Amino acid sequence: MLIKVVLFGLLIAQSLGKEPAGQNLIVILVDGFGAHLFNNTPVEATKALREIGEKGVQADYVTPVFPTHTWPQWMSLATGLYTENHGFTADYMWDRKSNLTFERGTGPNDTDEKWWLDAKAPFWYTAAKAGVDLSCFWFAHCHLPYYDVIALVEEQYRADLDIPEQTDSIRSIFPKIVNRITKYQSYKQQMFLLRYAKIGEAQKNNPVNSAEITNAIKDFDAVVADLTKTLEEKDLFTSTNVVILSDHGYAPLAKEEQFFLEQCLPDFSLVKKVVNAHSVVMVFTEPEDEGTVHYEFSVCELWSPMGDYDENDAPFVKTYKMSELPEELHWKNSRFMSGVVLITKPGTSVVTKELPTVPNAGDPSIDARQTSGWEPSHEEMRGIFFARGSAFRVNERFGPIEIVDVYQMLLNILSIEPAHPHNGSWSNVEGMLTEDWEKRGPENGIFFEISYILIFSILFFLILQ
Repeated sequence: MLIKVVLFGLLIAQSLGKEPAGQNLIVILVDGFGAHLFNNTPVEATKALREIGEKGVQADYVTPVFPTHTWPQWMSLATGLYTENHGFTADYMWDRKSNLTFERGTGPNDTDEKWWLDAKAPFWYTAAKAGVDLSCFWFAHCHLPYYDVIALVEEQYRADLDIPEQTDSIRSIFPKIVNRITKYQSYKQQMFLLRYAKIGEAQKNNPVNSAEITNAIKDFDAVVADLTKTLEEKDLFTSTNVVILSDHGYAPLAKEEQFFLEQCLPDFSLVKKVVNAHSVVMVFTEPEDEGTVHYEFSVCELWSPMGDYDENDAPFVKTYKMSELPEELHWKNSRFMSGVVLITKPGTSVVTKELPTVPNAGDPSIDARQTSGWEPSHEEMRGIFFARGSAFRVNERFGPIEIVDVYQMLLNILSIEPAHPHNGSWSNVEGMLTEDWEKRGPENGIFFEISYILIFSILFFLILQ
């Protein structure tokens, strides 16, 4: 009888000591936390985040896609594609044929199939199809169905850009994450996708260097410290990787450089719709009026250089025909594009008073203190990237990466091939990973699984004797 008890104890101990099925992944997407802001924030306000880099890796910055709006970044992160390849042209879009608008995922028509037609599979769909256990908390559009997979996301955890405070309770998620990893990682790889909105929201509502922004950063750093402590206490960094990155940064708007489109147009009826505001403005006209509207904006004295203007300075507003947009923006072949596009100098704002506009002239974003959307090359638009875990090197800093590079990295950590060709460069991120991380992948987990089945069978047979 004693032998049976001992053998049964060995059986239980063996089952508790099972190896993880593969790498686990926690991704935290931080709204608006630019590399420029991080570098100009007091060190004591970012201790926990810096520790992630010291015990893992850090990139100098992340280059976003154009325009540096939220939705284009979400889709580029999800698919590894430039804007013109994933089809989400900007935060706001207008379909001329149906007269429907897309409004940052919060509008009444934003789930219409026209926006999602031919959409490429996001990395979480590909991971879920490969058997990875998926949990989402306020992350991008994770709750929306893709093909034959619908992530079961509770309504309180669905992303809503109109409710930025919904992510303030992020700490309450950590015990759930740790419990799920501890309980299920022996059977399935775990992936958790989270988003944090407080830093971006603080920048929209406050000037540069304000206490509100610094406090928002401190609050996030406390969140990172809490997560790190929780994972360390359970020794989960041996199987789990934490990736923290942002979509883009913010830059302040100069009140003296705010212009109204109406002041440049002799005939308002020439414009059918104005889409987006401040940094990037899409102006829709009838085809026969495109040349006239383009000319009026090109020669508009309102934003022409004046006074001691340096000819080497960038103009306040550049006016483009769609076909003339720079190739390096990877934007001109996007869907739902206008014939005329205005791109402003960082800090300069173009808005409307009377023209039909999306968002409308009374939208809170029109009065923002800071915003985004400018060229990815602008220093304040660049994002951050930190990562720590069993798949990453320790205390190494790398040069800049692009947001389209991250897609393949996340899938590779899970030992999953990308589902489609993408625009990322593996050489930009390959060096961040340890040389032998893939040896701890699912195949190794399968080997241990078979071993445990054999041991269980032998011990169970002996107990019955």
